[in-house]
Amino acid sequence: MLDMGGMPTYSEGIMQVRFTPEEEARLAEIATQEGMDPEELVKDAALRLLEGDAQFRAGVRKGLEQADRGEFIEEEEMDARVKRMFQP
Repeated sequence: MLDMGGMPTYSEGIMQVRFTPEEEARLAEIATQEGMDPEELVKDAALRLLEGDAQFRAGVRKGLEQADRGEFIEEEEMDARVKRMFQP
């Protein structure tokens, strides 16, 4: 259930997210363009955001663990990796 007004609440397994009329209109517009129901659009976007954030946090934790163990790469290698990431 997606409730479009007031403050966010969570109870009994149903989360409600409230939007201003302007936000609701924008969501409806985007959902229409994508051929989706606004509720499904919001669910999909929220889950993708959370999954991406979880992956980022896991990568940061892994990097910190490696740094704690003294596992570093040289600056030149890092520069080369970044350069490869942005090559077409």
